[in-house]
Amino acid sequence: KAESASAPYFLYQETDFGVRSLRDYLTLEIDEILVDDVETFRKMRAYLKAVAPRHLRILKNYKDKVPIFERYELEEQIRVIYQERVELKSGGYIIINPTEAMITIDVNCGRGSNKRNIEETAFKTNVDACEEIARQLRLRDLGGLIVIDFIDMIDKKNIAEVEKAFKKALSMDRARIQLSRISKFGLLELSRQKKQSTIQEISYITCPYCKGSGQRPSLEYASLGAFRKIESEAVKGIYSELKVSLPHEIALYILNNKRTELLKLETNFGVCLLIEGKSDMAWDNFEIQQSVKEQTLEVSAMQGVPLLTLAEETESDTDSDIKTDAEESDVEEPPKRKSRRRPRHRKRKSLGASTENVLPESASSDSPAPEPSSGAMAPPIPSAQSPRFPVKPLKIVGALPDEFYPVELDDDLLASEPDQDESKDD
Repeated sequence: KAESASAPYFLYQETDFGVRSLRDYLTLEIDEILVDDVETFRKMRAYLKAVAPRHLRILKNYKDKVPIFERYELEEQIRVIYQERVELKSGGYIIINPTEAMITIDVNCGRGSNKRNIEETAFKTNVDACEEIARQLRLRDLGGLIVIDFIDMIDKKNIAEVEKAFKKALSMDRARIQLSRISKFGLLELSRQKKQSTIQEISYITCPYCKGSGQRPSLEYASLGAFRKIESEAVKGIYSELKVSLPHEIALYILNNKRTELLKLETNFGVCLLIEGKSDMAWDNFEIQQSVKEQTLEVSAMQGVPLLTLAEETESDTDSDIKTDAEESDVEEPPKRKSRRRPRHRKRKSLGASTENVLPESASSDSPAPEPSSGAMAPPIPSAQSPRFPVKPLKIVGALPDEFYPVELDDDLLASEPDQDESKDD
């Protein structure tokens, strides 16, 4: 069909669940098969008629009004499949514990122990365990590496009988099995073919609270952990109120057994602790709501001011101080003495020109400071470019002395001195 048909084309389909059950689990030990669905019953009957006609008499259609699961108490048997502990007929029990690396099965005597004859009790319990372990392997579809811890036996004959009984019980299993012998420690190892996921993996999910461990923290451990979290928040000193939500039992434990410690925290750090219990909260959950103090909020608001703004304000204050200091230094600086030597053939200055250079003290104080000459120092650096520790700039400005005495101006005073060369010529 694959060569002749054009894609896509339906080639193969797995048989019905009822037919698949007959194919995999039908043996000579089965005496009766009951089916409560008419359509499934017809498919199974057609399969038996074609494959094993002699088994048609054991296939029957269940027509009773009472559900088949309730009639034969199948729900209880299915529930036992998912339990770790399985009871034995002799009074003992086995513990089946699947792990990541292997599946471990432990055999215990339980109520069937007899102190007078320990060897016989161990032998009977191990034989009963062989049949039940083989049955549980098929029901749970356990695969991979399996280690069985039988009860220790001294007689080697009894050890051989247990191995023989276990091999006989495994002969009904259709999966491929590799079996070893019982070691001196009472351990038997076997490897079973794993065809699909186990019933437990299909029907169950991992617990979100214990994460599959099957354990939870004790009341004391969980309460102390919650109290340490409350203490770590309270000692910060920035909260005015802490509202804590915990499971009911943990909240009651803290309020009854840690009352003194809670009062110390409230007194020392000025915080109000409110602890409440919630019934719908998981065992190890913890919720806390903080209320920050007003002082802390003010400090945080000040810390939120940009540093550039503060720096500019500081620099402006510094620049104003620098300018005032510079002006004071300019006023106090004495005037620069002029050279007495005059060039040859210098023209006489008029009286008006000389009076312009001489100013009264009041006029010099009211007028703005003259601009510095090219030889003077540069003005102060702007605030954006000024160094962290600015240096006061110096300005060389001509100024009058502190005391000024007016002088009568005559023609002789303004007359120029005769040159030495001219006197010699005369």
